[in-house]
Amino acid sequence: MRTTPLATDVQRYLESRSPAGLTLLELDIVEDVAELTLAFTPEALDRVLRTQLRTAGTPSDWDCPKASMEVGTPTWAYALDLAYLFNEHYFGHVLLERHEAALGEILTTHGYEGTPVVFRPAYAPSCLALNLRRLKAEHLRSAGHTGSHARAA
Repeated sequence: MRTTPLATDVQRYLESRSPAGLTLLELDIVEDVAELTLAFTPEALDRVLRTQLRTAGTPSDWDCPKASMEVGTPTWAYALDLAYLFNEHYFGHVLLERHEAALGEILTTHGYEGTPVVFRPAYAPSCLALNLRRLKAEHLRSAGHTGSHARAA
């Protein structure tokens, strides 16, 4: 992402507000619309995924060291559901509603008065599957599945 005074101000705003752990990946003004791509910081994503696995449960193949994490598997479906949850619900609605007015004020101070704000999706299932793979390997090691079985995940 190219750093502009507008992007810097948006990032500062995000860092000063709840929830912690959000970062601006990209900001573009396209056809008089401010398009922002936000994501969790790596640390925040790790916390969110761990919490999700603990509270919502794990995929049905989570305890199987030999289970694939490819398209069509329970873990892939879990990543697909999380991508939808993050992109459409959390970033696309919850955070947008919470921060739209303040972001509009920031845009106004940079000469973009009245510019609507939209959040673009940042998470693909493949990205989340990589993070889940790491967490699954950690889970399998802690559960006693060591060596080649844990690496297979």
